[in-house]
Amino acid sequence: MEQRVRVLLIEDDPDYTMLMSVYINEACGETLKYLLENTVSLQGGLDLLSRQEYDIVLLDLMLPDSQGLGTLLKVRAKAPGLPVVVLTNLAQDDLGLEAIAAGAQDFLPKSKLDAGRLRHAIGFALARDRLFRQMEKLIDGSPDGMVIVDRSRMVRYANAAALGLFGKKWEQFVGRLFDYTLTPDRAMELKLPGKSGETLTAEMRVAEIEWKGYPAWVATIRDVSELKKLAQVRAEVSERRNSDQLKDQLLSTVAHELRTPLSVIKAVVGTMRDDLAGPLTKEQADLVGIADRHVGRLTRLLNNFLDLTRLESRRARVNRQPFDPRALIEEVELGMRLANRDKAADIRFDAPKKLPSVMADSDMIAQVLGNLLDNALRYARRSVTVRASANSGEVEVAVTDDGPGIQKARLAELFDKFIQLDRPKGGEGYKGTGLGLAICREIMALNGGRIWAENVPAGQGACFRFTLPIAAEAAAPLREEGSHAKARA
Repeated sequence: MEQRVRVLLIEDDPDYTMLMSVYINEACGETLKYLLENTVSLQGGLDLLSRQEYDIVLLDLMLPDSQGLGTLLKVRAKAPGLPVVVLTNLAQDDLGLEAIAAGAQDFLPKSKLDAGRLRHAIGFALARDRLFRQMEKLIDGSPDGMVIVDRSRMVRYANAAALGLFGKKWEQFVGRLFDYTLTPDRAMELKLPGKSGETLTAEMRVAEIEWKGYPAWVATIRDVSELKKLAQVRAEVSERRNSDQLKDQLLSTVAHELRTPLSVIKAVVGTMRDDLAGPLTKEQADLVGIADRHVGRLTRLLNNFLDLTRLESRRARVNRQPFDPRALIEEVELGMRLANRDKAADIRFDAPKKLPSVMADSDMIAQVLGNLLDNALRYARRSVTVRASANSGEVEVAVTDDGPGIQKARLAELFDKFIQLDRPKGGEGYKGTGLGLAICREIMALNGGRIWAENVPAGQGACFRFTLPIAAEAAAPLREEGSHAKARA
């Protein structure tokens, strides 16, 4: 198949134009044919480029209406993607390099030209142009900003990503000096103005290349603002975590150290309260009673904190075994009922006669249920209801009180440490430690269950729910029973 190459010659010397026509004809082969068209002025060449398509331009730099490199720049501006070979009688190597740097594909002195050199120059220019087009496509398609800078620090090319990073248009950036230091083989950080007035952080890496036959640098610029922010957040989280660990270690150590003197104080207060050290007056007994209550509260706080520290550090031993949840609930309920006989609120239990066994640490679950019942009794007006049911591979236990409920905005934070419910309380104004629900959350996490809180739909009271996974030996009969029920339906 014959390949045709359309050549535009812009040359005002008629003798040289005739000679070029001869060279072009001699350069043609069996499968390659050059089609030559000629004009004698720059304006005539620009007009032809506007109307017709060519594969290559052979350009004389000295024309009646334009001289020097300005001639090349005007042709490049008219047809920026078209390869140009410069022809001139000026035998200056520097001018040739400048022409190539300005976008020419090659530079040929007229005095040294013949058919072979012309064919070689045209073929080389076309091949080189295809190579640079591929390179430009790669650069243009890169998500990173890429800038080509020559050794005079002039920007020769920039892709769309680079123009976006620097906030410049092509004519504002290309052909101007590059404002940043170019240091090959080392990453540099740039501060660039963002579109919304903020400062962007970019990383620039520089490599030496050859661009259109001329030594140059390619600068690759990547916006790392979000990565910097992420690294900063990670550092802050790590620092906060380390700080929290140090605080927990300190508090744990202090709690352990306080247990011994607290035990002594508790024993002394108990001795005085029970008149073992002699009878007390009413005023003295009242003071000792206050001290006894606060010693009890401090003891609960220390014990809860040590429990929570052990659970959060995963040092707590978890003995997960199958057990009957109904039997455990009845046992805990009875204990709470006896311990709170003076409370006006009553505890009610509502559950099927038979519940599937669950897989968990029964002592830990008893602690969870005890905490929830103690909390519910503190706020209940008349009753606390415990309900249990089995569904979807879990046994769900719900503890509901008929108290004033919980603010909706605070439901999400109930299980955080040291959170106090600000619901009105009855009794003697007991103030909890703020650790009970946090302990419940950690216990449920260790036992493969879930725990959450919600308000009663009627707006009266609060409900705390937790789930426990059904033991494997109990789950199989339930699945079989479910399949039989579906078959009967």
